[in-house]
Amino acid sequence: MAIPLKYNVRSLMVRRVSTAMTGAGIALVVAVFVMVLAMISGIGAAITDTGTPGNLVVIRRGATTETYSLMTLDQFNALKYLPGIRRDANGSPIASPELPVQTLLARKQGPPDNIVFRGVLPVALEVHDQVHIVEGRMFNPGLNEVIVGKGLVGRYADCTLGSNLRFGRGVWKVVGIFAAQGSSFESEVWGDLHSVQDEARRGAYYACARIKLAPGADAAALIRRIANDPRINLEAQSEKDYYVDEARVATQLRTLVMIVSVIMGIGAIFGAMNTMYAAVSARTVEIGTLRALGFTPSAVMLSFLAESLVLALAAGVIGVLIAMPVNGLSTTFGNFATFSSMAFSFRVSPTILAEAIAFAAIMGLLGGWFPARQAMRLTVVDALRNI
Repeated sequence: MAIPLKYNVRSLMVRRVSTAMTGAGIALVVAVFVMVLAMISGIGAAITDTGTPGNLVVIRRGATTETYSLMTLDQFNALKYLPGIRRDANGSPIASPELPVQTLLARKQGPPDNIVFRGVLPVALEVHDQVHIVEGRMFNPGLNEVIVGKGLVGRYADCTLGSNLRFGRGVWKVVGIFAAQGSSFESEVWGDLHSVQDEARRGAYYACARIKLAPGADAAALIRRIANDPRINLEAQSEKDYYVDEARVATQLRTLVMIVSVIMGIGAIFGAMNTMYAAVSARTVEIGTLRALGFTPSAVMLSFLAESLVLALAAGVIGVLIAMPVNGLSTTFGNFATFSSMAFSFRVSPTILAEAIAFAAIMGLLGGWFPARQAMRLTVVDALRNI
């Protein structure tokens, strides 16, 4: 026969101070756990959502990112006419040569950040399906005009429609704001490829190319052709795979968070353990009475475990509620893969909420295990000795 759960809930309410202190400790650990995982989820999504299915990224062999890549005009010209690349209504290949370089951009508050300034041609909007102008217009080729990602607007100086920002030796007019479905492109400035080449003093060189596959094209065969063709001799991979590799920093951060959370959780477990030991000590007579009424030692143990679990779950829910306001909050993060800043939004997903509640439950069970065993081992005689 099991001991009614309302007995445990009533016992927690009787010890309000110790219950509140233990619950607060668990709630704070859970809140930090949710906030940091939401940050990591947002960073990972901002990077991985940048890749478009059906697109390939082509970079120099051995280059880890497009920023450290190099491609000649001859290589690109040989690349863009390969079979398997989609063509527009005029028969032109949908292939975008690009030159991402870094520039310091002044924050409205705080020190300047490294931002990616990407030189592109108008065809880039056909390759990058998720990118679209939400204010203003596309820049005119050959002019010092730029469009800026909406992640920069309001966060950096001179990143508003009609303003002027400095890059290299020139001044560039912001003529448009673009969105990119929350991807890392929203943290970039885009300008005319040839103008960027002049300012960056890169001559006729590009950094990389993005190409859109034709329907039904064999991506693997095209990747092999790009690598083996002596005129090209470059490395290609799908955009999704490329950004999954870049997102490894988010995976590393998640591992670090788990380690820190375990350390913090150990402190919360000891808090719950002290509370439950105090409960067992104060209720020895009650335990003896329960045993005298016919409740088994295992029922007593499960009752105290349930009490600890109820406390932890309630605290876990409070911790989740404390952390929920960060959902959707936008901020910036230093992308170690590209050494540039990237805007992202915190994402509190159902998976994170489930992990947080499970984490709270584990803390409750571990904190209540030893006190519950002690309660189970009390005999009727020992428990009622001090009546």
